[in-house]
Amino acid sequence: MLDPAFNPFLITAEAMHRSWSFLLRGRLLVKQTKNPPRLVIRKGCGETDTEKGLFPLFLPPILRMTAVLLAVGAGLGVYTANAWAEGKMYQWKDKDGNIHYSDTVPADESEHQRIIYDKSQMRRLKVVERAKTPEELAREMRLAQLRREEKKLLDEQLARDRALLRTYRNEEDLELALKGQLNTIDARIKVLSANIKRQYALLDAHIKKAADIERKGKKPPKSLIENIQATRRQIQQHQLKIAHENKAKELVRQKYAKDLQRFRRLMKQMQKGIKKTATTRPDTEPSSKQRVILSVVHCTENHDCGRAWQLARIYLKMHSSTPLYIDSENILHAHDPIKEDDIALTVARIHNDKYDTLFLDVRCKLSTIGEEVCKSPKVREIRAGFVHFIREGLRSTAQ
Repeated sequence: MLDPAFNPFLITAEAMHRSWSFLLRGRLLVKQTKNPPRLVIRKGCGETDTEKGLFPLFLPPILRMTAVLLAVGAGLGVYTANAWAEGKMYQWKDKDGNIHYSDTVPADESEHQRIIYDKSQMRRLKVVERAKTPEELAREMRLAQLRREEKKLLDEQLARDRALLRTYRNEEDLELALKGQLNTIDARIKVLSANIKRQYALLDAHIKKAADIERKGKKPPKSLIENIQATRRQIQQHQLKIAHENKAKELVRQKYAKDLQRFRRLMKQMQKGIKKTATTRPDTEPSSKQRVILSVVHCTENHDCGRAWQLARIYLKMHSSTPLYIDSENILHAHDPIKEDDIALTVARIHNDKYDTLFLDVRCKLSTIGEEVCKSPKVREIRAGFVHFIREGLRSTAQ
């Protein structure tokens, strides 16, 4: 019995023409071959033929004339058949599971997956995926948007890295810059403190003058009262400025600590000679066969976002096979993959007016093996598990 999925349109005109005498005798032998798919017509049927996959098809007398007419048509139309063979043929399955073959695809069937054959060489050319749903297209657009935001954050960090290396030659330069900034802030604080001391002396004089007037049984003039109030406001403003300068000193120290850590990591990388490698990512060419994964978590409260960022850092270190390279407030970025089976993760914190978005992405080495790694179930599990890990971590913290 022939395979029901066998393509009957791939019978060559030559084979049909040679079947003339066999059809007249009431039977022919057919064999389904897989590469390329075709019908082989032979005369006679021996034991060896059966073992080779040849099976006799006996035609009843009532169908013999139909077969003859078909053979005549094939013989007379050999040139037409050859012309027909110069082009493409499509195979598709409709919504009911029925398989169709045609040299054109009806408009109402274009959303189905279809296979394109070269009729002249009887070989498969390519498979055209089914049309994607609006929801699938929306997910692809969202993934592309998130990756653009991630690239923007990464580019900004890399620009800061380049500026850091251009500005400072060694750690001593960083320390000198820190001392210079702190000295500048201390100088401003010293000026403000001197102003406060002077304002206090002026305030004491105003208050003493007002008290002398009151002891004489008179009411202090309005201008003197206003001077006292204005002097107090100036003292308060200077005190606020000093508090602001002290906060600025703390921020400078924090920035210095981060810059020093980053500088050391960059210098270490330069000494090792680690270079950037070409990478690929999952879902770069989304297929309708698999749903695009969006590894996205939203947070609104500052406390929750801070905790979620800590959890994201933990998740990256758990699943990335390359070490963490960039660790900032907005981007967590592992080293580029070096080995064929390396999996490098990136987490971007994208700020919005209403909430922050934490987006996890995966990079694999740009190679045949690397592309297979990015398509592997392991990578899909890593991407799908990110959201659950963050949400469970936040839930356990809230309890």
